[in-house]
Amino acid sequence: MPVVTSSAGAPTLFAVPLAEHTTLRLGGPAGRLVIARTEEALVAAVREADAEALSAGAPAPLVLGGGSNVLVSDDGVPGTTVLVDTEGRELHDTADGRATIAVEAGENWDAVVRWCVSQGWGGLECLSGIPGRAGAVPVQNVGAYGVEISELLVDVDLYDRRTGQVRTR
Repeated sequence: MPVVTSSAGAPTLFAVPLAEHTTLRLGGPAGRLVIARTEEALVAAVREADAEALSAGAPAPLVLGGGSNVLVSDDGVPGTTVLVDTEGRELHDTADGRATIAVEAGENWDAVVRWCVSQGWGGLECLSGIPGRAGAVPVQNVGAYGVEISELLVDVDLYDRRTGQVRTR
């Protein structure tokens, strides 16, 4: 399958079965699949796909993470699908002797929880076993066994598709 690079600098494939990117392993092809591996490429790819949809009357882009809460038709998704494939975790010490972690949206959520537990850090262990990517966690306010991410989340960087700006909330 030929791979091209989008103007956003991300690998782009055509007619890729989305079944490869959903946990149920169902779904027809994406017209175009842009694989965003950096935050910058992710923002640029969504911005570009949104602009294309507005100017050409194309379908709105599908932004896809781990595919755990998605059911894709066998007919597929026309237009652009942006796959969130960003990776990265950073530990930040705080002034009060505690620590926070910064996690990229494309990180596998359960792997993040396992990593925290392996480091001896408490707080997220009740959120183990929840499928999906870290970027979906605040959107869905993931919770289990009396712990919700809203109790632990400090902030989130987001791309506001209406204003075209990246901001922290």
